[in-house]
Parts: sequence; structure tokens; C-alpha cells
Amino acid sequence: MSYRKLLVPLSGAGRDDQVLTAAFDIAKPFGAHVMGVYVRPDPSEVLPYLGEGISAGVIQEIMEAARSSASKAGAAARSALDHHAKAQGVPTLENASGGTGFSASFCLRDGPADVVIPEEARLSDLVIFGLSRDAKYAGHRETIESTLLNGRSPILLVPDQAKVAISAKVAIGWDGGATAARAVAAAIPMLKRASSIEILNISPGTTETMEMDRLRDYLRLYGLSATEHGIKPGGQSTGAVLLDAAVRAGAGMLVIGGYGHSRLRELVLGGVTRHVLAESTIPIFMAH
Repeated sequence: MSYRKLLVPLSGAGRDDQVLTAAFDIAKPFGAHVMGVYVRPDPSEVLPYLGEGISAGVIQEIMEAARSSASKAGAAARSALDHHAKAQGVPTLENASGGTGFSASFCLRDGPADVVIPEEARLSDLVIFGLSRDAKYAGHRETIESTLLNGRSPILLVPDQAKVAISAKVAIGWDGGATAARAVAAAIPMLKRASSIEILNISPGTTETMEMDRLRDYLRLYGLSATEHGIKPGGQSTGAVLLDAAVRAGAGMLVIGGYGHSRLRELVLGGVTRHVLAESTIPIFMAH
């Protein structure tokens, strides 16, 4: 198992450097293609929020300013990708189909990001997002949630100031459920390169031995071994205990299932997933 195509949503802002660094660091050992994508927003989407009484001239100015801002952001995103590709000694190709092995391309799309990125994700092996606590990136958070629920590909979240080291220890948040199993299966390429694997079972009751055995047996098929810990949450939430346990274990990445469902574009995520999105300080590998 390997990854062949990594999708990297870009914003045209300074935080692109961190997520591109992570993407190229992952792509290189896998010989994978990095596709950076900038989604250009439709300036007409802001019109319903302007209120009544706004003159046509003012509206035109707002639209033109939005288009200009999007154009500059798209150019900055392309420049950031070009810079990282050049540093790695690979060209930026016109499209993903033009390259095999370690390579890069840039894609400019129009439309709502929470629709476009999941569409692109469906034919990608891994989607890599920067994860910021900054309130101004609330729309970015919606795109992450939509991609998790609708993109059908695993995602890797890289928090501010965090670094991705694929040779680091990896922790697995395990409850025996379908989403956790899906995350583990999707993370096998990462797990095979990890220095060690630690299974964290957060449960107020006794650890389910059969579920632990099933996970260990699955990992052994790939030549992987893991240590395991049953942890009682006490008065804390499961998400808080899970993150704390992963950090204390010295994990450089946490693999968990992303819980939630989608109803008419209304995203309802479980408490563990929301806590991780809000509070994580280490990279999170997640699948739904």
C-alpha cells in the first residue's frame, strides 16, 4: 500500500507554507504527486449579506475588490506551490496526469470550497489541511468537515506550528467501531513507516479484548506490532483524554475515526471529532 496522489487545499496565505511542507515531506518517500488546489470564491455569494439600500456602484466596487483579492490569493497559492516544488527538485506540472512518481501540479477551481474540495478528494489518496484556531478561518473549518464527511478519502490535519514526521510514533484512538477501523486501514502506509505504534482505548468500562485482538491481528498482517493502553476518561471528555494520552505518549500523529453524519448539507459531528478539530496540537489522521 502507498499513496499516489496528495490533495492540498491552499488559501494563498502564509499558512500554506506549513501544509505544503508537510505534503512534500510525505510525498517524497512515497513517490507521490502533490496537487495544490485553490478554490476561487464567487463574489456574488456575499450579496445576500450586504443588506438593503446598497447602491449598484458600491456593490460593483465590492465585487471587483473581491475578484481582485481572490486573484491575488490564487497567484500566491501557485507561487507557494512552485517554491516548494522547486526546493524539492520537481517541476510544477499543468495537471496531475502529466506526472508519475514524486511530482506536483496546481489546480484553480471556482465554486464553494466545501463542495469543490470534497469533489477533488474523491480521487485523491489523502487530503492535507492546515488546521488553525483563528476564528477568521471558520469557513475553512466547514470545508474540512465537509471533506471528512463527503470526500470519501482520509484527511490529515496539521495544526499551527505542528510538524509531520512520518517516522515518528503514531497513536491510534481505538473503540472497535467502523470509522476507527476505516481510519486504521487508510493509515496503513503511514503506520508502516512509524517508529512505533501505540493503541489508545478510552473507555469507562473494561477494555474489549476481542476488539483489541482483531486490531492487533490486522496490523500483524502488515508486519506491524503495537503496544496498547486502556484509559479511563474520568471526568474529562473522551476527546480531551485521547489528545492528552497521545501527547503524553510522545506520538507525532494520532489516527482516529471521524464521527458524524450529513443531512441536507447540515454537518453534525460527534464530540470527539469537534474537540480534536478545536484543540489538537499534533497532526491528526482521520477517516469517516
